[in-house]
Amino acid sequence: MTALYDTAHERLSARLSPVAMGHSERVAATAAHLASLYGIDVERARIAGLLHDWHRETPAEELVARARRLGLDVTEVDEAVPYLLHGPVAQADLEMEFPELPDDVLAAIGAHTYGTAGMPPLSMLVYVADVIEPGRHQAGVDGLRSSSGARPLEDLFADAYAASLHHLVDRRRRIHPQTVSTWNDIAARFRR
Repeated sequence: MTALYDTAHERLSARLSPVAMGHSERVAATAAHLASLYGIDVERARIAGLLHDWHRETPAEELVARARRLGLDVTEVDEAVPYLLHGPVAQADLEMEFPELPDDVLAAIGAHTYGTAGMPPLSMLVYVADVIEPGRHQAGVDGLRSSSGARPLEDLFADAYAASLHHLVDRRRRIHPQTVSTWNDIAARFRR
């Protein structure tokens, strides 16, 4: 998988600005570190972290058009905030671009923007890595970083997801229907 990572890195760096590429590299390193703490395949985590923002800088109109061509569901919120489509569109495109990528890696890439119900460990891990990579400085990130490995991945993911929701609400941003569905799934699992 190292050769695949090197090829993916080369192709990704041709697509992204240095700032976005730096973020992807930090997410890859953070995902690999988290994987080592949680007993998840480190190389799969590293490549999913690297490729998660394949379409991060794709223009909004192109993302929406590409999503439609791929047969993806485009909601009213996606129309208003096309950036949210960069995860699902990347999953679909990377499946064609790198057919050797494992399904769990592709799923983690696709789920990193608004999640899915019943997220598997690798998907939760990549989501968390994207939230806590060293370049992030939002409120609460230090607590998430310091608790990594000290508590179950499901708990860490739930707190990272909650922090993302708080961010959206605090800034009065639209919330995607899939985000609501994902949160409801998380809440149901933690119901006591």
